[in-house]
Amino acid sequence: MPAADHLPDFAERAKLFGEKVRQRRNELGLTERDLIERTGLSRGYIQLLLNNRGGHKDPSTGLYKPVNPTLDVIWRLADALELDPTYLVDNGRGVEADAGRS
Repeated sequence: MPAADHLPDFAERAKLFGEKVRQRRNELGLTERDLIERTGLSRGYIQLLLNNRGGHKDPSTGLYKPVNPTLDVIWRLADALELDPTYLVDNGRGVEADAGRS
C-alpha cells in the first residue's frame, strides 16, 4: 500500500510542503523558471508541487492525489531554495517567513 493511501493526513502534509516551497520561492524573488533551472525539474512537476495537485486521479473519488516527492526532489528543492531539507518535510513547522535563516 502506498504511503499516501494509509496516512489520513497525507493530503494536508503535501499541501504544507507546497506552501513552504511557494513561500520560500517568493521570499527569494525566484520565478517559476528560476526554480526549474535551479532544480532541473520539469515545469509540469514544479507546477504540481506548487499547486498541490498530483498527476493521478483516485479512482474511488475522482480527485487528484497529492504529489509525493522523492528524496532526490526534496534535496534539489532545498538546495535551490537555500533551505535545510528537514524544514520542507517537518509537519510540526508551519510556513515560516525567512525559513532559510534557521
